[in-house]
Amino acid sequence: MKKIFLIILLFFFAACDGKIYNQVHDKSQIGAKIRNIEIIASDEFSLKASKNFLIKKGFKIEKSDYILRVEYRDYKKTCTNPLSKTSSDYSYDGLVSITLFYKNSKVHSSYRDFKGDVKENLFTPLINSMISDLEISF
Repeated sequence: MKKIFLIILLFFFAACDGKIYNQVHDKSQIGAKIRNIEIIASDEFSLKASKNFLIKKGFKIEKSDYILRVEYRDYKKTCTNPLSKTSSDYSYDGLVSITLFYKNSKVHSSYRDFKGDVKENLFTPLINSMISDLEISF
């Protein structure tokens, strides 16, 4: 239980410099040929942004064993803890993250904090890092 709590804390506080954080969870997927991918997004904007970029990269967006979960979180709307509000400087406005699954097993995750409004190009570096880390070929 303590480990789970620490991991959750790290997830929320480790990304506080705007840097992209990546993790390959299944190294056997490095070098995989992924032609089609399914997208599950937390909101319509995230779906559209990731779909547009993946199509430009050559992916077909359709039912697949590979599922990309795309998320956008607005810190100011979702943070309701008074202690967090008083102890945080709110130097970041939100978080974008992607997680790639293959047959319900996590393959890769990438996330970063951002300042300002959520924009389509916030997802671009995350997807590029996933493609690079996994050496995905088409």
